[in-house]
Amino acid sequence: MKKTLLSLFLAMAVAAGASAAQQTEVDKGDRFDYKYPVFTQENPRAAQRMNRDIQKMVNKSRKDLRQPDMRAIGSDYEVIYENEQFVCLTFNTWYYYDKAAHGMYYTHGIVYDKATGKRVPYTRFIEELDAEQLKQDIKGKKLPVYGADLKTVSEAPFIDNIDNFKVSNHRGRASLSDVPALRA
Repeated sequence: MKKTLLSLFLAMAVAAGASAAQQTEVDKGDRFDYKYPVFTQENPRAAQRMNRDIQKMVNKSRKDLRQPDMRAIGSDYEVIYENEQFVCLTFNTWYYYDKAAHGMYYTHGIVYDKATGKRVPYTRFIEELDAEQLKQDIKGKKLPVYGADLKTVSEAPFIDNIDNFKVSNHRGRASLSDVPALRA
């Protein structure tokens, strides 16, 4: 019993030491509802860099509200993976426009190096994506496209007709956000 408790406490201590502590900040207004993490960790410079990067996203969304047809913007986040070196977040963001049938929803992920606070490019984990090959793999159903819940494979008819398609690499982040149908 003592060995079991000791092992449990050691496992909890290791897990606690490996985490990037964060709390959820809520920035809510008349047409704005944004939930995002604020990090604190052993290296305050790394936490500051991560927080500054996330704050830029929040500020950009606030700026987007100034567009004449923008009705509301919101976002929330989830820490989907973490180890001693990395913390991986997904942001689920929505935009509502005047005179639109429905809002635009998309999810994007960011991986931060916890020691430096810098974004980690996707090429750290996989080979660089080739837009044409990615498009053909999606059209050929070799790669699934998931719905907003990130679990349900989409059978949307747009998949067979993806023509306006590119992979952007904005500061190390691959994105399909240039394809409106994939954001929905």
